Parts: sequence; structure tokens; C-alpha cells
Amino acid sequence: MRKAVIASVLMGAAAIGSAGVASADTALALKAGTLGVGAELSIGMTEKLNLRLGYAFFDYSATLEDTDVTYDAELQLRNPSAMLAWHPFAGGFHFSVGAVGASTKVVGVGVPTANSYFINGNTYNAAQVGKVDATIEASNSIAPYVGIGWGNPVDTDGRWTVLFDIGAVYYGSKPDVVAVATCGATLPSQLCTRLQTDIAAERQQLIDEVDTLTWYPVINLGLAFKF
Repeated sequence: MRKAVIASVLMGAAAIGSAGVASADTALALKAGTLGVGAELSIGMTEKLNLRLGYAFFDYSATLEDTDVTYDAELQLRNPSAMLAWHPFAGGFHFSVGAVGASTKVVGVGVPTANSYFINGNTYNAAQVGKVDATIEASNSIAPYVGIGWGNPVDTDGRWTVLFDIGAVYYGSKPDVVAVATCGATLPSQLCTRLQTDIAAERQQLIDEVDTLTWYPVINLGLAFKF
């Protein structure tokens, strides 16, 4: 079903475009926003409809302290996209619908405090714990997008166009969360068993923190050049 979203966008673009192409102009834009930094190709299908194909990426490092464990975390954005931009008034204003490849994840490495991990009310000597890691990623590899914006790079008298878009990606379900703690060779077996129970509780804390992230806000600003 997720693959059908992009297929429907592309098939719809082809059908409408073949019905009456007003412009074969193309434009390439550099864009930056909450999906990352990247490029987007716009193809004029009709006077009011453009096909937009893009890719954005970005890595951002931060410290997460929302649960018992403190993480050195990295947000990894990898987002291909395919959209239709409809300009109802044949001007800059447009509605956009399409799909985004939601290859977004957060990778966290646990950082001990005072040479100890405090997990679920219990303290573990960091020297006796191999590692504490967590990963949060979108559960759907393809997600629908809807938004509005300004700028039509293939229908302008000049070569350059400033683009602005605001919308949201709908992930549809809660992110997948994995939390792992390994037992060091010197950690007693009974503490190792308790550690696995505690890391399961840590995972639930992470789930509680992100369980409302079914929508991801999108704001993009770009500059396009028409060929």
C-alpha cells in the first residue's frame, strides 16, 4: 500500500500531463528545512500542475535527557520525495500532495553519569555494562505528505524563483523503538537479568516520549533556477 502512494502520484501526473501539457519547462531548486538540505526537480505538466521530485538529508547531534538514561544522539534525515503541486490560480500559490520516503531515525549511545547508569530505579557500574544504546525510527518507509506553499519555478518570466512550503508528513503509526543494554563479563548473572528487565522499562519510557509523533511538520525554503 505504501508503494502504491508514490505510484498513484506518478501515474496521476502522467495522465494529467498527457491530457494537455502547457509547459515542458523544468527547474532545479536547492532547498533547506525540517526534512533536511537537498535538491528538487520541478517539471511542468500543465499550466497549473507540476511534478516535483526531490531528496533531502541532514545529520544533527544532540544530548537527550528525557528518560533515565542520557544519550549522545544523532538525528539522521534521509528523505526522497515525489509530489504534485497544483496552482489553482496559475500563480505562485499552490497545494501539494505526495509521498516522502521516511528514512528518518534517531540513534542514541548511552552516556554514564559519574561512571554509573541509573536505569528504572537501579544503579549499574558502567565498567560492568558493555553498552546502552537506543534507536528510534519511523515505522513506515513511505509516508503521505500534504501542504501549501508559494512559488512556481517553471511558470515565471525570470530564471530564478524563491520557494516556500509548509505542510506535514503523516507517519500513521508510532515510531519503532529499540533499547539495548549488554552485560559486561564482570556483571553478576542476577544483575544481568535485572538489567534486561530495566532496559525494557527504559524502552517503554522512550515509547511514551514519542508515541504522539504521528505527524511531522515540514517547513521548506528554496531557490530554483529554470532551464
